[in-house]
Amino acid sequence: MIRVNEAELKDLAIAKLLNAGLSPTVCEEVVDVLLHAERTGVHSHGLMRVEHYCHRLSMGGINKFAQYNIEQVSPSLAILDADDGMGHSAMIAATDHAIELASETGLGFVSVKNGSHCGALSYFMEQATSKGMIGISMTQTDTCVAPHGSAERFLGTNPIAFGFPVKDSHPMIVDMATSATAFGKLLLAKETGQPIGENLAIDAEGNMTTDPHQVENLLTFGAHKGSGIALAIDALTGGLMGANMSNHVVRMYGQYEQMRKLASLVIVINPEKLGNPLFSAMMLQLVSELRATKPMPGMDEVLAPNDPQQAYKVKSDALGINLAESVYEYLKS
Repeated sequence: MIRVNEAELKDLAIAKLLNAGLSPTVCEEVVDVLLHAERTGVHSHGLMRVEHYCHRLSMGGINKFAQYNIEQVSPSLAILDADDGMGHSAMIAATDHAIELASETGLGFVSVKNGSHCGALSYFMEQATSKGMIGISMTQTDTCVAPHGSAERFLGTNPIAFGFPVKDSHPMIVDMATSATAFGKLLLAKETGQPIGENLAIDAEGNMTTDPHQVENLLTFGAHKGSGIALAIDALTGGLMGANMSNHVVRMYGQYEQMRKLASLVIVINPEKLGNPLFSAMMLQLVSELRATKPMPGMDEVLAPNDPQQAYKVKSDALGINLAESVYEYLKS
């Protein structure tokens, strides 16, 4: 890993995506989401993905000229058709629209259809929390996870995120895959030559492995609990939008010429409309009291969700983005 100036990386990544045929506006949006992941230490959802996007664009599996359409179903409910374009831009637009609806009615519920990979969900949660609102987001993925008790893949990593504004502080954000680890972290382990942790994945025979090159399927977090939540997310995204689910979802790494037609969901809640203008202050008390709890043996402190990411961001801002050398070499090529 090497430290690289963020401005340089932004220019390099935008140049790659421009060359792949995307508009300057979409390039800016995509790279902003990717750099957000890099700054906060979520390298699995960062600039390592640019090469994949460029390849998929070249093969026709993403619409370079997508035109989003929003169907307003009710005062609080809308559907955004992403027209098979870049998922990052579609989710930014969906979240902005959900915020507008929540500003008026207290709730914004926007389903996204005909999408593609959208990057780290925490980015969209920051959109909501920056407006003093609560965010919930989820998306489906192609399968790479064995459900509890199975040796075969049936689930996607199907991530979900929650964002809560905190007065005079960074938001509390929970952003997690429903697999025991994110698929992108497996890709990063392969990229950097590092093993993965214990009890995260199985090989082709269903045996536990820490070798990223031997991984056939990931496991769910929390055994049957993760399996259930992953299924629920597939239902709330793909099921609601009449999209493919489970093993029928077009693969991200493969089937490059096919549009993936992923479905996602963004929900934004306005606490003030629910009669609680002090919500962010209450959240400050909650996370402060959490951090004040006694650490267990071997732990220095108790952290709230998003604390580690914000600490990493401070270091990234001061020292530059910590990036795999192979990713940097690709961006410069």
